Amino acid sequence: MHDKLCFVQFIHPGGEHEPDDGERKEWNRGNHKRKFLWQNGTYVANGKTEKGDIMFWGEWEPESVVERKIDDPIPRGPRFICKPYYVVPESYDGLQNTDPFVFGQQFLYTWCQQRTKKSATQLRYLSKGSVILFGSCEDKAFVLDTVFVVDRGIDHTRADYLGVLADISQEYKEVTIFPWYRVLSTEGKSCAVVGSVESWRLYFGATYDKPVHGMYSFFPCQPYDASSRGFARPKISLSGTITDNLRQGKRYEQPTLDAMKLLWEKITEQVREQGLALGAYAEMPERRPNSASAR
Repeated sequence: MHDKLCFVQFIHPGGEHEPDDGERKEWNRGNHKRKFLWQNGTYVANGKTEKGDIMFWGEWEPESVVERKIDDPIPRGPRFICKPYYVVPESYDGLQNTDPFVFGQQFLYTWCQQRTKKSATQLRYLSKGSVILFGSCEDKAFVLDTVFVVDRGIDHTRADYLGVLADISQEYKEVTIFPWYRVLSTEGKSCAVVGSVESWRLYFGATYDKPVHGMYSFFPCQPYDASSRGFARPKISLSGTITDNLRQGKRYEQPTLDAMKLLWEKITEQVREQGLALGAYAEMPERRPNSASAR
């Protein structure tokens, strides 16, 4: 299998995490879910960038605090507004990783759906400029939480990841890489078997400042508002390209970067039409020492 320029509809679980004790959610040991997050960041609205606190749907499997419960949620909207943080655990056994990871200077994605039990998938071999739409199917519609534009990638295995991923941020290692490679059993809980020789690719997302053919990674968001009830993930429809009732993702090879950009522009237009901005950056969640009491 070789690298291809692909437009990918990536289906992942769309349920919302609930707090464990009313105020806090511990590091997830169950199935992947989404959180409605409140974090400082940068977003694109009306043709210019803005900085400030934003709200968005995303994956964050470590700890979080419920800043506010929404007693009267909108249809398909959030019930909790959460602030993410994490405490480095004594053991990663059984802990879920966060994939895709939209915090820090570049979006990152590895692992999930890159391999089956038999072999690698095309997601393991995406070329620069490929676009991945991470989302879920709800009420016979595809709803979006992350757009990932591939900039470059690094291949890694259990045998060499400490070396080839040495320059990756410590936070990403502790939240995504270590939970995967440091499980005590030979099979992780995060989508596929983790062997010693299977290779994976860590993709780096194109950014607003360094786009690929005019495309950059983003997540739909809104500026933070203390009285807001949040928003439902935007519905995205592209005839012949996006399927509304998928259980597994689809990949469509594209002939050129121009063709890919046309699809990307249609996605951004639909996000904006639903009253949302394009989140280009989210601040890295707080790393708390082991001795800190979770608040």
